Amino acid sequence: MSKRSFSFPVADVRARALGEIHSRPYTLIPVSRVIFQVAFLTEANFIADQAILKALSLAQGIPAPAADTSHHTMSWGSGTLRWERHTEFSTYFWDTPAPAEFGAEIPVNPFGASFAAPGPFISGVRIEIRPDSEDVADVIANFDPTSLCQSMVADSQATVITDFRQDGDGLTKFLVLDHGMTDGARGMLAQRLLDIETYRTLAMMGLPLAQTLSPEIRQIETSFTAITQGMKQHARAEADATLSEITRLAAELEACCP
Repeated sequence: MSKRSFSFPVADVRARALGEIHSRPYTLIPVSRVIFQVAFLTEANFIADQAILKALSLAQGIPAPAADTSHHTMSWGSGTLRWERHTEFSTYFWDTPAPAEFGAEIPVNPFGASFAAPGPFISGVRIEIRPDSEDVADVIANFDPTSLCQSMVADSQATVITDFRQDGDGLTKFLVLDHGMTDGARGMLAQRLLDIETYRTLAMMGLPLAQTLSPEIRQIETSFTAITQGMKQHARAEADATLSEITRLAAELEACCP
């Protein structure tokens, strides 16, 4: 049987979409390593984000990225600084050798006094990846016992410890005890933890607005329930009035929940 090749019409953006999959592979992370990532809302101020990225690049002696770039990498100190633009926010990721003690200060980093935030601060994450020879009891003492979370992940190749609390710098701390992962597996796990924390924070940012709208939403739901019950009894006779009331409630719902 001869081999058959597919020859379907190709979407214009297919090559670009497939290229994105390979343009940002997981970072290869050795052990021991500490990772910092800060995220900022930049959808309304993309120009400031580009200006900061340009300044960082030129300071490291490399060309600034093009305006339509969505990711950029440069060497910074003893590690690598990675920038990535998403729809609503941008992230700045930096990794460097871990300090001697968990949670110790890293005095020289890209996010010091000279770093200008490109927009409102969303989330900050600090991940330390260390070999499992660490004294777990001593390390756990650095976390709040009331919200301590400890999980075995990656087919029992790692233990993740966090309390989802923020330190004095506004960073959520994670400790990853490595039981034998590869550099690629460490990078994959670190990216998942970063995504969880960033999107968890984004999701929670909508909670205050949802809470303020709860009374209005409940009132609208009650009105719709009354309309539904009325339609069962007087659907034809009161069709015009019912339609008018539904339209009013829909407009009210749209106004409070755009």
